[in-house]
Amino acid sequence: MKFKYKAISISGIEQIGKIEAGNRERAIELLQKHKLIIVSISETKEFLSLNKILNAIQKVNYKKIVLFSKELSILLTAGIPLVESLRIQYDQEENLFFKEQIFKISNMVEDGLPFSEALSKFPSIFSDFFVNIVKSGEASGKMQESLIHLSSYIEKQYLLSSKVKGALMYPAIILGGFALVGIAMMAFVVPQLVSVFDGSGLELPLPTKILILTSDFMQNNIILIFVIIFVFLYATRRYFKTEGGKNKVDRLVFKMPVFNSIFKKFYVARFAENLSMLITSGIPIMTALQISGDVVGNNVYKKIIYSSVDEVKIGGSIAYSFERSDSLPTLVPKMIRVGERTGKLDVVLKDIADFYTKEVDIAVDGLTAIIEPIMIFALGGAVAVLVASILMPIYQMTSMI
Repeated sequence: MKFKYKAISISGIEQIGKIEAGNRERAIELLQKHKLIIVSISETKEFLSLNKILNAIQKVNYKKIVLFSKELSILLTAGIPLVESLRIQYDQEENLFFKEQIFKISNMVEDGLPFSEALSKFPSIFSDFFVNIVKSGEASGKMQESLIHLSSYIEKQYLLSSKVKGALMYPAIILGGFALVGIAMMAFVVPQLVSVFDGSGLELPLPTKILILTSDFMQNNIILIFVIIFVFLYATRRYFKTEGGKNKVDRLVFKMPVFNSIFKKFYVARFAENLSMLITSGIPIMTALQISGDVVGNNVYKKIIYSSVDEVKIGGSIAYSFERSDSLPTLVPKMIRVGERTGKLDVVLKDIADFYTKEVDIAVDGLTAIIEPIMIFALGGAVAVLVASILMPIYQMTSMI
Protein backbone atom coordinates (compact mmCIF):
# COMPACT_ATOMS: atom_id res chain seq x y z
CA MET A 1 0.00 0.00 0.00
CA LYS A 2 1.16 3.54 -0.74
CA PHE A 3 0.48 6.50 1.57
CA LYS A 4 0.78 10.20 0.93
CA TYR A 5 2.09 12.18 3.87
CA LYS A 6 2.94 15.67 5.03
CA ALA A 7 5.49 15.90 7.82
CA ILE A 8 7.99 18.25 9.47
CA SER A 9 11.62 17.28 10.03
CA ILE A 10 13.51 17.99 13.27
CA SER A 11 15.07 21.01 11.52
CA GLY A 12 11.58 22.45 10.88
CA ILE A 13 11.47 21.76 7.14
CA GLU A 14 8.12 20.64 5.73
CA GLN A 15 8.27 17.43 3.71
CA ILE A 16 5.61 16.05 1.39
CA GLY A 17 6.01 12.62 -0.10
CA LYS A 18 4.83 9.05 -0.46
CA ILE A 19 5.75 5.90 1.41
CA GLU A 20 5.04 2.22 0.88
CA ALA A 21 3.96 0.11 3.87
CA GLY A 22 1.74 -2.82 4.76
CA ASN A 23 -0.76 -0.60 6.57
CA ARG A 24 -1.26 2.94 7.89
CA GLU A 25 0.20 2.16 11.34
CA ARG A 26 3.38 0.74 9.78
CA ALA A 27 3.71 3.82 7.55
CA ILE A 28 3.46 6.11 10.60
CA GLU A 29 6.02 3.99 12.44
CA LEU A 30 8.47 4.16 9.54
CA LEU A 31 8.12 7.94 9.23
CA GLN A 32 8.60 8.42 12.95
CA LYS A 33 11.78 6.35 12.82
CA HIS A 34 13.08 8.95 10.37
CA LYS A 35 12.40 11.58 13.07
CA LEU A 36 9.52 13.14 11.16
CA ILE A 37 6.55 14.81 12.88
CA ILE A 38 3.50 13.71 10.91
CA VAL A 39 0.97 16.40 10.02
CA SER A 40 -1.26 14.25 7.81
CA ILE A 41 -1.18 10.83 6.17
CA SER A 42 -3.66 9.12 3.84
CA GLU A 43 -3.74 6.15 1.51
CA THR A 44 -3.35 6.94 -2.15
CA LYS A 45 -4.00 4.81 -5.21
CA GLU A 46 -2.18 5.47 -8.46
CA PHE A 47 -3.32 3.75 -11.62
CA LEU A 48 -1.09 5.59 -14.08
CA SER A 49 0.95 8.65 -13.28
CA LEU A 50 4.02 10.48 -14.51
CA ASN A 51 5.92 9.35 -11.39
CA LYS A 52 5.13 5.70 -12.12
CA ILE A 53 6.32 6.09 -15.70
CA LEU A 54 9.52 7.87 -14.59
CA ASN A 55 10.19 5.27 -11.90
CA ALA A 56 9.81 2.50 -14.48
CA ILE A 57 12.44 3.99 -16.81
CA GLN A 58 14.68 5.89 -14.40
CA LYS A 59 18.09 4.47 -13.62
CA VAL A 60 20.67 5.23 -10.97
CA ASN A 61 23.90 6.19 -12.71
CA TYR A 62 27.48 5.42 -11.71
CA LYS A 63 28.01 8.83 -10.12
CA LYS A 64 25.14 8.28 -7.70
CA ILE A 65 26.53 4.91 -6.61
CA VAL A 66 30.02 6.40 -6.15
CA LEU A 67 28.70 9.25 -4.00
CA PHE A 68 26.45 6.87 -2.05
CA SER A 69 29.40 4.59 -1.24
CA LYS A 70 31.79 7.41 -0.32
CA GLU A 71 29.33 9.32 1.84
CA LEU A 72 28.13 6.18 3.62
CA SER A 73 31.73 5.22 4.35
CA ILE A 74 32.43 8.68 5.82
CA LEU A 75 29.35 8.50 8.03
CA LEU A 76 30.24 5.02 9.30
CA THR A 77 33.85 6.08 9.95
CA ALA A 78 32.48 8.99 12.02
CA GLY A 79 30.79 6.41 14.25
CA ILE A 80 27.22 6.97 13.06
CA PRO A 81 25.16 3.72 13.08
CA LEU A 82 24.30 2.19 9.71
CA VAL A 83 20.53 2.81 9.90
CA GLU A 84 21.02 6.44 10.87
CA SER A 85 23.63 6.84 8.12
CA LEU A 86 21.15 5.50 5.57
CA ARG A 87 18.50 7.93 6.82
CA ILE A 88 20.92 10.82 6.36
CA GLN A 89 21.55 9.58 2.82
CA TYR A 90 17.79 9.43 2.30
CA ASP A 91 17.28 13.00 3.53
CA GLN A 92 19.88 14.51 1.21
CA GLU A 93 19.26 12.40 -1.93
CA GLU A 94 17.70 14.43 -4.78
CA ASN A 95 16.97 11.58 -7.17
CA LEU A 96 13.43 10.56 -6.19
CA PHE A 97 13.78 7.01 -7.48
CA PHE A 98 17.06 6.36 -5.63
CA LYS A 99 15.69 8.16 -2.56
CA GLU A 100 12.81 5.70 -2.39
CA GLN A 101 15.15 2.71 -2.67
CA ILE A 102 17.41 4.03 0.11
CA PHE A 103 14.34 4.43 2.29
CA LYS A 104 13.35 0.80 1.69
CA ILE A 105 16.90 -0.40 2.38
CA SER A 106 17.08 1.51 5.69
CA ASN A 107 13.77 -0.05 6.75
CA MET A 108 14.99 -3.55 5.90
CA VAL A 109 18.22 -3.04 7.84
CA GLU A 110 16.30 -1.67 10.81
CA ASP A 111 14.06 -4.74 10.74
CA GLY A 112 17.16 -6.93 11.15
CA LEU A 113 18.13 -7.78 7.57
CA PRO A 114 21.90 -7.67 6.84
CA PHE A 115 22.90 -4.64 4.76
CA SER A 116 24.27 -6.80 1.92
CA GLU A 117 21.04 -8.80 1.75
CA ALA A 118 18.99 -5.60 1.68
CA LEU A 119 21.12 -4.31 -1.22
CA SER A 120 20.60 -7.60 -3.09
CA LYS A 121 16.86 -6.82 -3.25
CA PHE A 122 17.68 -4.07 -5.77
CA PRO A 123 19.76 -5.79 -8.50
CA SER A 124 19.09 -3.00 -11.03
CA ILE A 125 21.09 -0.65 -8.77
CA PHE A 126 23.54 -2.85 -6.87
CA SER A 127 25.27 -5.63 -8.81
CA ASP A 128 26.28 -9.01 -7.37
CA PHE A 129 29.83 -7.66 -7.30
CA PHE A 130 28.80 -4.69 -5.12
CA VAL A 131 26.70 -6.88 -2.81
CA ASN A 132 29.48 -9.44 -2.28
CA ILE A 133 32.10 -6.81 -1.49
CA VAL A 134 29.74 -5.32 1.10
CA LYS A 135 29.06 -8.83 2.43
CA SER A 136 32.80 -9.43 2.88
CA GLY A 137 33.06 -6.07 4.66
CA GLU A 138 30.31 -7.12 7.05
CA ALA A 139 32.07 -10.42 7.79
CA SER A 140 35.49 -8.80 8.37
CA GLY A 141 34.19 -5.75 10.23
CA LYS A 142 35.75 -3.45 7.62
CA MET A 143 32.60 -2.05 6.00
CA GLN A 144 34.07 1.46 5.67
CA GLU A 145 37.12 0.21 3.79
CA SER A 146 34.96 -1.98 1.54
CA LEU A 147 32.75 0.98 0.61
CA ILE A 148 35.77 3.21 -0.11
CA HIS A 149 37.27 0.51 -2.35
CA LEU A 150 33.92 0.09 -4.08
CA SER A 151 33.51 3.80 -4.77
CA SER A 152 37.07 4.01 -6.17
CA TYR A 153 36.49 0.91 -8.30
CA ILE A 154 33.14 2.14 -9.70
CA GLU A 155 34.60 5.57 -10.45
CA LYS A 156 37.56 3.99 -12.24
CA GLN A 157 35.30 1.71 -14.29
CA TYR A 158 33.00 4.63 -15.13
CA LEU A 159 35.88 6.74 -16.43
CA LEU A 160 37.27 3.85 -18.47
CA SER A 161 33.87 3.00 -19.97
CA SER A 162 33.20 6.66 -20.74
CA LYS A 163 36.50 6.97 -22.56
CA VAL A 164 35.82 3.94 -24.77
CA LYS A 165 32.23 5.06 -25.45
CA GLY A 166 33.47 8.55 -26.25
CA ALA A 167 35.85 7.17 -28.88
CA LEU A 168 32.93 5.33 -30.50
CA MET A 169 30.47 8.21 -30.17
CA TYR A 170 32.68 10.84 -31.78
CA PRO A 171 32.45 9.54 -35.37
CA ALA A 172 28.78 8.61 -34.85
CA ILE A 173 27.90 12.17 -33.82
CA ILE A 174 29.83 13.69 -36.73
CA LEU A 175 28.19 11.36 -39.25
CA GLY A 176 24.78 11.96 -37.68
CA GLY A 177 25.24 15.72 -37.96
CA PHE A 178 26.27 15.43 -41.61
CA ALA A 179 23.24 13.21 -42.31
CA LEU A 180 20.91 15.84 -40.80
CA VAL A 181 22.52 18.59 -42.90
CA GLY A 182 22.17 16.39 -45.99
CA ILE A 183 18.49 15.74 -45.28
CA ALA A 184 17.88 19.48 -44.80
CA MET A 185 19.59 20.20 -48.13
CA MET A 186 17.49 17.56 -49.90
CA ALA A 187 14.26 18.81 -48.35
CA PHE A 188 14.66 22.59 -48.69
CA VAL A 189 17.57 23.62 -50.94
CA VAL A 190 17.48 21.15 -53.84
CA PRO A 191 13.72 21.58 -54.56
CA GLN A 192 14.27 25.35 -54.98
CA LEU A 193 16.94 24.71 -57.61
CA VAL A 194 14.94 22.11 -59.55
CA SER A 195 12.55 24.72 -60.96
CA VAL A 196 15.51 26.79 -62.17
CA PHE A 197 17.17 23.80 -63.84
CA ASP A 198 13.90 22.67 -65.49
CA GLY A 199 13.37 26.06 -67.16
CA SER A 200 16.90 26.20 -68.53
CA GLY A 201 16.58 23.21 -70.88
CA LEU A 202 20.09 22.04 -69.95
CA GLU A 203 21.22 18.42 -69.94
CA LEU A 204 22.01 17.99 -66.28
CA PRO A 205 25.19 16.18 -65.17
CA LEU A 206 24.76 12.68 -63.71
CA PRO A 207 25.59 13.72 -60.09
CA THR A 208 22.92 16.42 -60.26
CA LYS A 209 20.33 13.99 -61.64
CA ILE A 210 21.06 11.56 -58.80
CA LEU A 211 20.77 14.41 -56.29
CA ILE A 212 17.39 15.52 -57.68
CA LEU A 213 16.02 11.96 -57.80
CA THR A 214 17.10 11.41 -54.19
CA SER A 215 15.47 14.69 -53.16
CA ASP A 216 12.20 13.79 -54.95
CA PHE A 217 12.12 10.36 -53.36
CA MET A 218 12.66 11.82 -49.88
CA GLN A 219 9.95 14.43 -50.33
CA ASN A 220 7.41 11.93 -51.63
CA ASN A 221 8.19 9.23 -49.04
CA ILE A 222 9.37 11.17 -46.00
CA ILE A 223 6.89 9.50 -43.62
CA LEU A 224 7.71 6.04 -44.96
CA ILE A 225 11.45 6.71 -44.54
CA PHE A 226 11.03 7.76 -40.91
CA VAL A 227 8.79 4.76 -40.20
CA ILE A 228 11.38 2.39 -41.72
CA ILE A 229 14.20 4.02 -39.72
CA PHE A 230 12.17 3.83 -36.49
CA VAL A 231 11.17 0.20 -37.04
CA PHE A 232 14.74 -0.76 -37.95
CA LEU A 233 16.22 0.91 -34.84
CA TYR A 234 13.53 -0.54 -32.57
CA ALA A 235 13.90 -4.07 -33.99
CA THR A 236 17.70 -3.85 -33.82
CA ARG A 237 17.62 -2.71 -30.21
CA ARG A 238 15.18 -5.48 -29.23
CA TYR A 239 17.29 -8.08 -31.02
CA PHE A 240 20.51 -6.95 -29.33
CA LYS A 241 18.79 -7.39 -25.96
CA THR A 242 18.14 -11.07 -26.69
CA GLU A 243 20.75 -13.66 -25.73
CA GLY A 244 21.46 -14.53 -29.38
CA GLY A 245 21.75 -10.88 -30.38
CA LYS A 246 24.09 -10.04 -27.51
CA ASN A 247 26.26 -13.05 -28.36
CA LYS A 248 26.63 -11.83 -31.94
CA VAL A 249 27.47 -8.28 -30.89
CA ASP A 250 29.96 -9.48 -28.29
CA ARG A 251 31.70 -11.63 -30.92
CA LEU A 252 31.57 -8.84 -33.49
CA VAL A 253 33.45 -6.32 -31.33
CA PHE A 254 36.48 -8.64 -31.39
CA LYS A 255 36.42 -8.72 -35.20
CA MET A 256 36.18 -4.97 -35.79
CA PRO A 257 39.37 -3.54 -37.33
CA VAL A 258 41.25 -1.18 -34.98
CA PHE A 259 38.59 -1.41 -32.24
CA ASN A 260 39.05 -5.14 -31.52
CA SER A 261 42.34 -4.58 -29.69
CA ILE A 262 40.82 -1.81 -27.55
CA PHE A 263 37.84 -3.96 -26.55
CA LYS A 264 40.06 -6.91 -25.62
CA LYS A 265 42.19 -4.72 -23.36
CA PHE A 266 39.10 -3.05 -21.91
CA TYR A 267 37.41 -6.32 -20.90
CA VAL A 268 40.66 -7.82 -19.61
CA ALA A 269 41.19 -4.73 -17.41
CA ARG A 270 37.63 -4.96 -16.08
CA PHE A 271 37.85 -8.71 -15.37
CA ALA A 272 41.24 -8.45 -13.66
CA GLU A 273 40.13 -5.51 -11.50
CA ASN A 274 36.92 -7.33 -10.49
CA LEU A 275 38.62 -10.63 -9.61
CA SER A 276 41.49 -8.95 -7.77
CA MET A 277 39.12 -6.95 -5.59
CA LEU A 278 36.92 -9.96 -4.84
CA ILE A 279 39.88 -12.15 -3.85
CA THR A 280 41.37 -9.36 -1.71
CA SER A 281 38.00 -9.04 0.04
CA GLY A 282 38.13 -12.71 1.01
CA ILE A 283 35.56 -14.06 -1.47
CA PRO A 284 36.24 -17.76 -2.31
CA ILE A 285 37.89 -18.17 -5.72
CA MET A 286 34.97 -20.13 -7.24
CA THR A 287 32.43 -17.51 -6.20
CA ALA A 288 34.79 -14.70 -7.24
CA LEU A 289 35.18 -16.17 -10.74
CA GLN A 290 31.42 -16.61 -11.17
CA ILE A 291 30.72 -13.02 -10.08
CA SER A 292 33.50 -11.71 -12.34
CA GLY A 293 31.97 -13.60 -15.26
CA ASP A 294 28.54 -12.16 -14.54
CA VAL A 295 29.71 -8.54 -14.42
CA VAL A 296 32.42 -8.55 -17.12
CA GLY A 297 29.87 -7.29 -19.67
CA ASN A 298 30.81 -9.48 -22.64
CA ASN A 299 29.41 -12.97 -23.29
CA VAL A 300 32.58 -14.18 -25.01
CA TYR A 301 34.65 -13.37 -21.93
CA LYS A 302 31.86 -14.62 -19.68
CA LYS A 303 32.09 -18.09 -21.26
CA ILE A 304 35.90 -18.08 -20.95
CA ILE A 305 35.67 -17.18 -17.24
CA TYR A 306 32.93 -19.77 -16.66
CA SER A 307 35.12 -22.42 -18.29
CA SER A 308 37.86 -21.55 -15.78
CA VAL A 309 35.33 -22.20 -12.98
CA ASP A 310 34.82 -25.73 -14.33
CA GLU A 311 38.60 -26.15 -14.56
CA VAL A 312 39.14 -25.04 -10.95
CA LYS A 313 36.40 -27.41 -9.76
CA ILE A 314 38.44 -30.41 -10.91
CA GLY A 315 41.66 -29.06 -9.43
CA GLY A 316 42.96 -27.32 -12.57
CA SER A 317 44.25 -23.77 -12.97
CA ILE A 318 42.66 -20.58 -14.27
CA ALA A 319 45.67 -20.00 -16.53
CA TYR A 320 45.22 -23.37 -18.30
CA SER A 321 41.63 -22.51 -19.20
CA PHE A 322 42.62 -19.04 -20.44
CA GLU A 323 45.46 -20.38 -22.58
CA ARG A 324 42.95 -22.26 -24.74
CA SER A 325 41.20 -19.03 -25.79
CA ASP A 326 42.40 -16.79 -28.63
CA SER A 327 40.23 -13.88 -27.40
CA LEU A 328 42.66 -13.10 -24.57
CA PRO A 329 46.06 -11.41 -24.96
CA THR A 330 48.79 -14.06 -24.50
CA LEU A 331 50.30 -12.08 -21.63
CA VAL A 332 47.23 -12.61 -19.41
CA PRO A 333 47.33 -16.41 -18.86
CA LYS A 334 51.13 -16.27 -18.39
CA MET A 335 50.87 -13.66 -15.64
CA ILE A 336 47.96 -15.49 -14.00
CA ARG A 337 50.02 -18.70 -13.96
CA VAL A 338 52.79 -16.82 -12.14
CA GLY A 339 50.23 -15.49 -9.65
CA GLU A 340 48.84 -18.97 -9.01
CA ARG A 341 52.30 -20.46 -8.48
CA THR A 342 53.44 -17.72 -6.09
CA GLY A 343 50.14 -17.45 -4.21
CA LYS A 344 49.84 -13.77 -5.14
CA LEU A 345 47.04 -13.99 -7.69
CA ASP A 346 45.26 -10.88 -6.38
CA VAL A 347 48.44 -8.79 -6.71
CA VAL A 348 49.16 -10.07 -10.23
CA LEU A 349 45.56 -9.40 -11.29
CA LYS A 350 45.81 -5.84 -9.98
CA ASP A 351 48.99 -5.38 -12.04
CA ILE A 352 47.18 -6.74 -15.12
CA ALA A 353 44.26 -4.37 -14.54
CA ASP A 354 46.53 -1.33 -14.13
CA PHE A 355 48.60 -2.26 -17.20
CA TYR A 356 45.63 -2.76 -19.54
CA THR A 357 43.79 0.29 -18.20
CA LYS A 358 46.79 2.39 -19.25
CA GLU A 359 46.90 0.54 -22.58
CA VAL A 360 43.24 1.39 -23.22
CA ASP A 361 43.88 5.06 -22.37
CA ILE A 362 46.81 5.22 -24.79
CA ALA A 363 44.92 3.33 -27.53
CA VAL A 364 41.81 5.52 -27.23
CA ASP A 365 43.84 8.75 -27.31
CA GLY A 366 45.72 7.49 -30.39
CA LEU A 367 42.50 6.40 -32.08
CA THR A 368 40.85 9.76 -31.47
CA ALA A 369 43.86 11.52 -32.96
CA ILE A 370 43.63 9.31 -36.08
CA ILE A 371 39.84 9.53 -36.46
CA GLU A 372 39.71 13.33 -36.46
CA PRO A 373 41.65 13.91 -39.73
CA ILE A 374 39.96 10.90 -41.38
CA MET A 375 36.51 12.32 -40.53
CA ILE A 376 37.54 15.77 -41.78
CA PHE A 377 38.69 14.36 -45.14
CA ALA A 378 35.62 12.13 -45.47
CA LEU A 379 33.18 14.94 -44.67
CA GLY A 380 35.10 17.34 -46.90
CA GLY A 381 34.81 14.88 -49.80
CA ALA A 382 31.08 14.37 -49.21
CA VAL A 383 30.45 18.12 -49.02
CA ALA A 384 32.51 18.64 -52.19
CA VAL A 385 30.36 16.11 -54.10
CA LEU A 386 27.15 17.71 -52.82
CA VAL A 387 28.25 21.25 -53.67
CA ALA A 388 29.61 20.20 -57.07
CA SER A 389 26.29 18.54 -57.95
CA ILE A 390 24.56 21.87 -57.36
CA LEU A 391 27.16 24.22 -58.84
CA MET A 392 27.92 22.30 -62.07
CA PRO A 393 24.58 23.07 -63.81
CA ILE A 394 24.65 26.64 -62.48
CA TYR A 395 28.08 27.11 -64.04
CA GLN A 396 26.78 25.70 -67.36
CA MET A 397 23.85 28.17 -67.28
CA THR A 398 26.15 31.17 -66.68
CA SER A 399 28.48 30.10 -69.50
CA MET A 400 25.54 30.14 -71.94
CA ILE A 401 24.70 33.77 -71.17
